[in-house]
Amino acid sequence: MKNHPLSSTLWFLIIILILNGCGTPGYQPGDEAPYEEIPPTQEVAPDGILETVTWNIEWYDADDNFQQTKNAVRVMDSLNADLYALQEINSQQALNQLLSPLTGYRGITAEYISQGQKMAFVYNSNTIEVLDSGAIESTDVPPAYQEQWSYYWANGREPLYVSFNYRFENTRIPFYAIVIHGKANYGDNSEEYAEAYRRRQQAAEGLYHYLMDEHAEANIILLGDYNDDVDESLYYYSPGDFAETPYDEFINHPSHFEIITHQLSKEKRSSSINYMDEGNLIDHITMSNELYQMYVAQSAAVYDAPLTYIPNFERTTSDHLPVWAKFDVTQ
Repeated sequence: MKNHPLSSTLWFLIIILILNGCGTPGYQPGDEAPYEEIPPTQEVAPDGILETVTWNIEWYDADDNFQQTKNAVRVMDSLNADLYALQEINSQQALNQLLSPLTGYRGITAEYISQGQKMAFVYNSNTIEVLDSGAIESTDVPPAYQEQWSYYWANGREPLYVSFNYRFENTRIPFYAIVIHGKANYGDNSEEYAEAYRRRQQAAEGLYHYLMDEHAEANIILLGDYNDDVDESLYYYSPGDFAETPYDEFINHPSHFEIITHQLSKEKRSSSINYMDEGNLIDHITMSNELYQMYVAQSAAVYDAPLTYIPNFERTTSDHLPVWAKFDVTQ
């Protein structure tokens, strides 16, 4: 008996359905294929406004999840910022893959961190000229904080700095930016939670005194996942009795620093999906007094638009939303 004329077509469709059902390791149903190309973005031209963003792209590794890369590029292309302070970047290689479709952008990863949760800077090369970058090490900070400096930051995540010029027309404005990732508010018991709080507190204090000693007149921007709020701490002694924010040095010296995102904390905004219901903000931006005149009033915001245009944002992209602030360098 001869085969039915449609047999080969039917077998082809069956094979395709089986392969689709198996999926690709590391990808969720509905994710694009890993070989799909991401279209290049448009260059971002100088406009005299330095736009800064902090964003924790949860455990970002380009080789592990193509959909996460595609979504992250879409978010960053929507923001069109000049400087991104990123957290939880696996490696410089992973960052390079994220940078590939971002036309005109370059990046620096904290390769001195052995863990996969590295900090990084991504910057618009049309507006930013990098002068220097590296770790703020134990030998840099005051003696009282040197011995346990790396321990305070968890997993060796010592702050990453970049000094740069923002270029606009014939103007060059120097900046000193730092990205941090504080010790998480986590523990298996009350003693471990208390120790995590102490580590955040000591790390913040050491960084404050370092900046005051070594960069007292610099245009400082401190961005990152602070892993704590700044109106009051996430850590509490008993229910309802919350500890003072570990970043109190930056709060209590307004003649030197202002945590721009403090107002968002007072408004009970949140950038972490895990803390949305509690109204706690753990991703923050701080500026030195030299930038008070440049800061664009009320520009600090949680960028929550991706929740509307990226399906299942927390599953496919990150458990954090970007937070940004703008500076008018023409002032």
